[in-house]
Amino acid sequence: MLPYLLVSRSAEYETRLRALLGERLAVIPGEFLTFGPDAVVSRTNGQPRVALLGPVLNYEETKGLVEALAVKHPDLGLIVVREQRSDLEDWVDELSLHAVLSPDASDDTTLALLDRLSAWLVANGRAEVHDFDAPLALEVDDMPFVELVDESVGADDIAAVPEAEPEPEPAVPEWEFPPLEAGTPSEAIAVVAPKGGQGKTTIAINLATGLAEVAPNSVVLVDADLQFGDITAALALEPTRTIVDAVADVAADEIVLKTTLTHHDDGFFVIASAPSPELGDQVAPLALARLIERLRATFRYVIVDTTPGLGEHTLVTLEHVTDAVFVTNMGVPSLRAMRTEFELLTRLGLMPGNRHLVVNQTDKNSGLTIKDVEHIIGAPVDVEVPKSSAVLLASNRGVPLIHDDVRDPAAKAIRSIVLRIAPEAFPKRSKIQRRRRTSEPE
Repeated sequence: MLPYLLVSRSAEYETRLRALLGERLAVIPGEFLTFGPDAVVSRTNGQPRVALLGPVLNYEETKGLVEALAVKHPDLGLIVVREQRSDLEDWVDELSLHAVLSPDASDDTTLALLDRLSAWLVANGRAEVHDFDAPLALEVDDMPFVELVDESVGADDIAAVPEAEPEPEPAVPEWEFPPLEAGTPSEAIAVVAPKGGQGKTTIAINLATGLAEVAPNSVVLVDADLQFGDITAALALEPTRTIVDAVADVAADEIVLKTTLTHHDDGFFVIASAPSPELGDQVAPLALARLIERLRATFRYVIVDTTPGLGEHTLVTLEHVTDAVFVTNMGVPSLRAMRTEFELLTRLGLMPGNRHLVVNQTDKNSGLTIKDVEHIIGAPVDVEVPKSSAVLLASNRGVPLIHDDVRDPAAKAIRSIVLRIAPEAFPKRSKIQRRRRTSEPE
């Protein structure tokens, strides 16, 4: 058996650990836990020396693994790979662990912990130096290894260390999930268009960007355009998980759900669209509704970029949001389709309490005025977004428009949409330069 063992459901973490440990790492997919911890332990031939459990394993699975591994391999060093959370102390108190490691710890930190634990195992007669097939990077003294987690340790550091002088407290990563304070309303906003090509996705991306300025890392953008969603392409992101993973039964666990998120540098998260139309068809409308509700329990703002038109997924989304941003251009067919949507939603009782009508790509040479638009739709226009080449340029660079060209008229207009949702979301110019409300759903 190889000296290091990983039991995890995260393909991304497995790839990263393989790059660090090479042929010294054995991997058992976490999916075997469906058949119980013994199904995993039975696959450990020989004598592993250090086992890393996680990420994306829940408490019961981890507990079962720790107990089963301790019986078969009593000298095994055990590390739980898990992000820092409020219940982390309970895990450490109730499980016989040697250390807790953040899945986002740096490579140097990860290797330092493995070397430290390996050295401790050797010093206490639980392993031989040659078992690890590599020179030990750290020396340890004869003091016992402490099986406690210091609550002051941040997500990018080792949570269990030998008894010694305490290490300085590291900075908390900016992308940590901030807790949603009790009594803070969680708002969900659907971005809807009667047809494709109206600029709906651009509005959704910039809405998430602006709201993230007042609620950093507490905004999630869901690409629910299940056939041809392209938010990650527009933001130059490379997700490892998609909405297909986010609506799976296993994602009912909050920890698993968070692994389906992709972080953007502007301080918000994205749930990518399905990788293909065929997989998108597997996302049931009710599963999308449950996903929105789960996200609202964690995030201050949930923004859903919907499939054009009023299909089942869009209708069920509108049932679970507080606001809806309706986007159309100045084409007469689009305006008439918007009027039809409004009439249908009103008749079905699905019009959200907070409605925002946006006319995108306005042009004085279109032959229509805003009064003409309002007459065709039968509703007042809230925001006019002028046609601008800056929109395409920002998209091609993978940068939200309101942070790419703050003086552009289209960027200013889109900012006004953000202010309708969060009046405090005035642009913070210094941040932008560096990076060059109300009702519940009925």
